[in-house]
Amino acid sequence: MKCPNNSLEAIRCNQLLDVAEELIDSQGVVSFRFAQIAKQAGCSTNTLYKYFETKEDVLVCLFLRNTTSCHMPIFIKRNPDLTIQQQAILPVLFTFEAVKKSPIFNVLRVVSINSMFWKLASAEKIEILKNRVNHFWSRIYNPLEEARLNNILNASEQDVLDLTQAIYFFLGGAVSSYESQLMDEKYLKDKNDTCYRHLSRMMNRYKWQTPITAEMMQDMAERIHLFFEKEYSQSRTCETCMHLGKSKNCSDIPIRQAPM
Repeated sequence: MKCPNNSLEAIRCNQLLDVAEELIDSQGVVSFRFAQIAKQAGCSTNTLYKYFETKEDVLVCLFLRNTTSCHMPIFIKRNPDLTIQQQAILPVLFTFEAVKKSPIFNVLRVVSINSMFWKLASAEKIEILKNRVNHFWSRIYNPLEEARLNNILNASEQDVLDLTQAIYFFLGGAVSSYESQLMDEKYLKDKNDTCYRHLSRMMNRYKWQTPITAEMMQDMAERIHLFFEKEYSQSRTCETCMHLGKSKNCSDIPIRQAPM
């Protein structure tokens, strides 16, 4: 189904997604029914079908408007003093904060990137989702590559790709392991200290002009937290999602991975 093409339609679409989030929060991602959205929003099913073809479309859109990619460009604009090292760790710290801010985000992340799920969504939603995959991947890859090209990071092209993959895999595993709450505390304790330690070791496997430390991460985490407190809700919109979904500036990223 088509995304909104004007501000009034975007407002209505956002309202439907807000209702869907409330249903997921109260009933769970599996139990809520597609038709309930129209009923609770006080609109006809025709209006619902105007924006979403299936339940899968709704969940993909909910994930897209909650992704860190919606917030990071605004944060970077608000913080033009960020070093290339800080930009390199930004996707990880943003994801951690996004999950804390909205636990439903992690649920949507796990569901939406499952190929058995997203392939059931409409073609337009799949295209936007795939583009967002590249967008998130570029947020990790591009700062590392820029650092390499400017001799801030002593690494080869393959090293940069390997490090990007390592960060991405670490991020996916860390978020899933901690948020599942299934593992004993003796295996996963002191979340921030543990994650900062592992991320620092991965980053500093290669020689930086200025090493990436846990203190640097803590400072960034605090800045990100303050940003989320002030501006989080403003960027969770169809307008932001559509802008990112139509962006083609990530097409040169060498490997596509699932977004966070």
